[in-house]
Parts: sequence; structure tokens; C-alpha cells
Amino acid sequence: MNKFFVKTNNIYLCFGGLLLLLGGLSLSCTKVPPNIGRSRDIVIISSIIDTSLIMNNLQIYSYLPQKEELFSFLFVPDTSIKKFNKFHTILLYGSLEDEFIRILLNPEAEEATKSDTFTLFKLNNLWSKGQLAIILAVSNPDYIQSGLIKYKNMITEILEHNYYLRVKENYYSNSFDKKLKKVLRRFGITFDVKKRWLLDSTYKDENFIFVHTHFPDRSVFFYKEKIKEELTTSFVMNKRDSLTNKYYNGDYILKDLTYTEKIEFKNMKGIKLNGVWQNDSLVAGGPFVSYFLVAKNTIYIIDGMLFNPGERKSDYFTALKVMINSFKLINNTES
Repeated sequence: MNKFFVKTNNIYLCFGGLLLLLGGLSLSCTKVPPNIGRSRDIVIISSIIDTSLIMNNLQIYSYLPQKEELFSFLFVPDTSIKKFNKFHTILLYGSLEDEFIRILLNPEAEEATKSDTFTLFKLNNLWSKGQLAIILAVSNPDYIQSGLIKYKNMITEILEHNYYLRVKENYYSNSFDKKLKKVLRRFGITFDVKKRWLLDSTYKDENFIFVHTHFPDRSVFFYKEKIKEELTTSFVMNKRDSLTNKYYNGDYILKDLTYTEKIEFKNMKGIKLNGVWQNDSLVAGGPFVSYFLVAKNTIYIIDGMLFNPGERKSDYFTALKVMINSFKLINNTES
């Protein structure tokens, strides 16, 4: 939960930079139907749709390395809410002059909107199970653009996190390879690995193993070694290049398209790399993410990479991150 959120059941009100409870909203007592839509689908509902306003302020672009839109917006007039209200993610925006906004807000919320000019609501399970609905309400139609710009960072953060959760939910809706996960324990780690992934332990004596699959090509490797120095940006980049040059047939990082951040992951501190890899001999490249983690004078490296030329990459790459986030060190390894 981000720093702006104060949780109060499953309904929130945002004004003055703080998210608070919106009470008294009437929800149907009938059984809530399941949601629909792809992970990246977001339904935008308003009485007057401004597509440029939404695209220019709420779209997130990934560079994998080609520029790729993260969200797929479906623009819907408020008169068609019933046809689209089962989608898993919906953003509704408008003023108190819009009937659909007044219907959604209780008297307390209406009054807050009148006095504060802009209010932002976050609701779960409004019309379908597992649904996220965001409502931007303004006191006057002239303030719609200002309100969206005011809250665009918060809205995009909510939407991006929700997209990740949708990909994660889809990832865990499939069966996993329990046998492979058990084998991985012998190397001191576990992952939630789907079926049709294969383990390559050719270099296990050098503390390097990886799992991989095809259509599209994806791999996750794990490596560890003793370390006496602190992690630096140059160290982690050079270390990854040395490993992939040796074990991945010459892959290397495009440094101009790679950035680092300090992290704490699984109770270990370290550095995270997000960027683009390339292989000149194979004429290949794509996005990767690496975690360099230190514990008890040992560096642990877990790295995921994707090769899916000419096709959309965001969903597959996010699923790789979900997989990596299931990583655990096993203290007592099997013999």
C-alpha cells in the first residue's frame, strides 16, 4: 500500500492529498458477478470523453526496448455503463452536474466535492468481484482537466499496481511444476515455476543454474558467490555481463538503456537492475531484470530475461517479475 493510502474497509476517499473512507455507498446485496477483461484493459467512463487528456496523463510507456503502451483504454460514454461495468478496472470521471457521478456519491461525498473542488475515490468490488473502480469527481465541469492532472500520479500508481496484481492473479491461476520446485531446493532456492519450464544445471558446480521456456523465450538464472566488498552500480553491471557472456553465449547489457535502484528484497539489501540485454552473434535482445542481494558475505543474483521480437512484451515481462518475486532462499538444502 502506498504512502498516500489509509485503509478503511474497501472504500477510499481522496482529498487534500489523503485517501480516507467514503461511507454509506449503497452496493447491491445480490451475488457479485466475476469480472472480465485482459490484464491491461481499463474502461474510461465519462459524459464527455477527452481521449487526449487520458492518454497524455495516464498512459504509462515501457521500453522493452521498443516503446510499448502499458494500458489499453476503452473509452465509454456514461450512457453505456451497464454494458461495461463488469470489467476489472474502471475509471469514471465527471462533475457534480453529471447524473452518473451524483448517483455514485453519497451526500457526504457530494459535500466534500463541493468544498474541496476535487475528490478521488477508490472502490473495490463495485459491480463485479475483484473489480477496481476509481472515481474522479469535481465540483464544476471546468475543473475536470485540473483535477485529473492534480491526481494523475496517484491514479497511475494505483492502475500500475492493479495491473501487476492482475498479471499475478493470472499467473497463479495455472498449475505449477511441483517436481521442478522440489529439485530447485537442492540448490538452496525455490520458485513458483509453471509447467513446461526446464532446468539447466550444467554449471551447478559453478553455482549457476537457470530455468527456461519457449514461445516466447524466457529464462531465469540464479547465481551466488562470496563477496567482501559493497555493491556498486559498476560492480553489478560488470558481474552480470561476465555471467551472461560465459553462460548465455555472449549476452551483454545496453548500459544506456539500463538503470539501477537500491532495494530491500526478501529481507536482504541490494541493487536492482532494469534494462535491455543484447547478443550480437545471435542478433537478439530484449528486456531483463536482475536482483543483486547480499546476506552473510554472500551475493545472490536472480535474473529474468525475455526475448519476444516484434510482439507485445509487457504481460510476459511482468509475469517474469511475479515469478522472481516468489523466490526464496532455503537454509537447509536437501542433499
